[in-house]
Amino acid sequence: MKKFICKHPWSHFEINNPNGDVTMCCNNNTVLGNVNEGNVMDIWNGEKFQKVRTQMVKDGAHSMCPHTCPVLQGGKKYENLDWYKELSEDGEQRQNAELNESEFKNQEVELQSLPRWFRFTYSYACNLDCYHCYQREDATLRTKLPKSFMGEIPHYAKIAQMVYPFGGEPFYFGPVLEFLESHNANLETRFFFITNGTLLTDRVYKILETVPISCMAVSLDAASEETFDNLRVRGRKAKWTTVLENLERLKDLQQRKGFQLKVSMTLNSKNCHEIEKFVDIGLNFNAEPLVMLVANPYQTIEFQSEYLHFSDLQFRKMEESVFNSIPKVRRAGFDDAELFLTELLKRLRYHKGSDNEIINFGVKKVARNVFHALPEQLQIPVRKWVQKKRVQKFAKLDN
Repeated sequence: MKKFICKHPWSHFEINNPNGDVTMCCNNNTVLGNVNEGNVMDIWNGEKFQKVRTQMVKDGAHSMCPHTCPVLQGGKKYENLDWYKELSEDGEQRQNAELNESEFKNQEVELQSLPRWFRFTYSYACNLDCYHCYQREDATLRTKLPKSFMGEIPHYAKIAQMVYPFGGEPFYFGPVLEFLESHNANLETRFFFITNGTLLTDRVYKILETVPISCMAVSLDAASEETFDNLRVRGRKAKWTTVLENLERLKDLQQRKGFQLKVSMTLNSKNCHEIEKFVDIGLNFNAEPLVMLVANPYQTIEFQSEYLHFSDLQFRKMEESVFNSIPKVRRAGFDDAELFLTELLKRLRYHKGSDNEIINFGVKKVARNVFHALPEQLQIPVRKWVQKKRVQKFAKLDN
């Protein structure tokens, strides 16, 4: 297998947990620091970040990262930062990007450049309480990023190419809205948003009209009012019709501003019958429809049994829907959607032979806990071995 050196440790600064942990990316949970304990630059050039860059150069991403990572499969093109050449030549952002590109090319591990992709999770809190959300239990903790870090963001947003406020629901948080409202819209920083589509108020639309947007993704998880209500509401006010109205407004905004508009469905046993209908809804709004199956050992046995256990009939229907949907997204020119659907076929086959059975899922959950208890020097060879076996297994699924 050809060694692939991922750019993320050189370009991305990601806080995917409101406890302040900085991780390599959303697919690799290796903790590289914590913003409660140090500032951005201390972490960015700290020992752990430098160690990850060194290992990436030496062994490549396949030795470090989950085999299901979309970047390894050629996806997540919205994270591509090659558009830095469109930035003003004499601007700080262009100069920082060019320096960063040079440092990556020269495989330097201590950087003078600043992060070009800045993702932060202010809180897991949300205005909804969705049954299937993997953050649902954490949302009740109300953990938030520290004020000291929120005070640093405006400085780095002037230099970064991309800023990605994550959640929870990003438009639910006053400090995030205040940061977006204070941002100098004349800067060339672009923003990435994932939202449930229910809180797109006039205040939020004013922000979206003002700031440059790279991508706006709406988590639908349904293709009908009945499924939406079953999954999403749980005692909190949210209307399917409101989300569709907001999608229409976003479609209009996209046509005027030219950003990527996406809708997503996290597959489970309650919405798996709506794959093709969901794809059709996305295409109707000129939004790229992304369908994914997320099954990881951090979820509970009860969750797995309720939401990620499919019957043989459901598997057959899902595969049929995916086959019918691939030509549709291909004709629309949605490369990521086609990649997601193609990978979904393999994920479904893998899931059917492993995680669909509760006992198998339970064994993997115990094994993962044992793995994380190992010393770091032992985790690396174990991870390499597991990754090799997984790649081999997924390769067989292509046949």
